Amino acid sequence: MPQVSIHHILKGLLTPLLAGVVLAILAPFGTSSFSVAFRLIYWIGLTLAGGLGAMGAHFILSRKAPATSVLIWAGLQSAGATLAVAPFVFNLHTHSGFGPILTTLFCIWVVAIVITAFGQLAGRRHISTEPEPSRPALLDRLPASFRDATLYAISSEDHYVRIHSAAGEHMLLMRLTDAEDLAAPLVGLKPHRSWWVAEAGVESVTKSSGKTIIQIKSGTVVPVSREGAKRVREAGWI
Repeated sequence: MPQVSIHHILKGLLTPLLAGVVLAILAPFGTSSFSVAFRLIYWIGLTLAGGLGAMGAHFILSRKAPATSVLIWAGLQSAGATLAVAPFVFNLHTHSGFGPILTTLFCIWVVAIVITAFGQLAGRRHISTEPEPSRPALLDRLPASFRDATLYAISSEDHYVRIHSAAGEHMLLMRLTDAEDLAAPLVGLKPHRSWWVAEAGVESVTKSSGKTIIQIKSGTVVPVSREGAKRVREAGWI
């Protein structure tokens, strides 16, 4: 469930920004005749436009085809970057003729495909080598049929907690705070004082009539308080 936040956008634009500064200093493709100020505006503008195009393609692929191979992913993402800068190149180099414009766009595409391919390889290598989190100790308190199931959420009912998991539901005699501690190292949050929800257990997070609604993968709808809605937003779930 990919999420887009201002933090992710700014982080994704940092590399294009730095690349624009470097290109403004190197002044390739005959831009050495321009002033430093113009080169900074020109190259940073192009690289940021390309970065936004690449990010747009990345977001679409993450939602629609996350299993796409690195080569195809890099090709499509670099195509998005090239298409994003094409209008600027055509507008600024109309006097140069069609051939030089195509050459410039081809060079931009080649650079973009190399950068995106390396980015994809580095990202997937990080995911593949990242160790699997250990199993929550809470699952050891459950019957054998629940112990290998994915934990979705925990809800409080009087002196008991209800464990919501891929294997179904089960009641335990304990406090919610103790159950939360035993759910470590799973990532999750409290959307309501009587609920704890694991990030891996979220099916959808939506807003309706100003209210935040969480549905976990078992189909259960989780109540969200005003303070809980703030935690959900801060966690980037919506």
